[in-house]
Amino acid sequence: MADFLRTLKDLRYKIFFGVLHDRRFPVVTLGNRSTDCAWTFCPQTIGAQSIVYSGGIGRDITFEHALVKNYGCSVVLFDPTPTGTETINLPENKIPNFKYHAVALSGACGTLKLSRPTDEDEGSWFKHSDGDPAIEVPCVDVSTLMKMNGHDHIDILKIDIEGSEYEVIDDILKRRLPVKQILVEFHNNLLPGVSRNQTVRAILKMAFSGYRLIKKEGENYSFISPSLLKKFP
Repeated sequence: MADFLRTLKDLRYKIFFGVLHDRRFPVVTLGNRSTDCAWTFCPQTIGAQSIVYSGGIGRDITFEHALVKNYGCSVVLFDPTPTGTETINLPENKIPNFKYHAVALSGACGTLKLSRPTDEDEGSWFKHSDGDPAIEVPCVDVSTLMKMNGHDHIDILKIDIEGSEYEVIDDILKRRLPVKQILVEFHNNLLPGVSRNQTVRAILKMAFSGYRLIKKEGENYSFISPSLLKKFP
């Protein structure tokens, strides 16, 4: 009976995402699928002058390198964790198109408590839930980061920030920040204490704010903002 109910619930969510999926947009996928670091976006307005923010570096920034190679973008990267700083300091990542800040993305400025990676080889530090945190790092909201970098909009915001994505999305929607595309990994199936209902609520909030879901692959979701909708009747 429990298996049947779970299957029924999974079917309900599949229908939910199918209804929300808007297929009228051309999309491109870049990055390494084998490490879940492949991201899909609409390329129509992306070029050398595009503003790209990438929250969460981890051990794989093949997506960011592909943006530089294919579109000439400059990418602003954020990750204060030992894994992120180790990755950005590799020789191959010392390129002019990358600008690095050792801060975490969050819904507010301050500090963020993080727990050690559940998989040391994969290396993702995640938002602390209970017990003693392993480290405490500085965190900054998207609006403040835009002011720091002199930007009045963001063309692509990638959010792979291990449980902090929900508050970042809430803050973006509350402030009505001009973020044209949001690529986010939701962690309801990946981290303890994060429920699928949290993800559903976040997606519904985005939909009610005018964002359209243009791709779902695993736990990676891609959304396009209302400001771009008029380009695709």
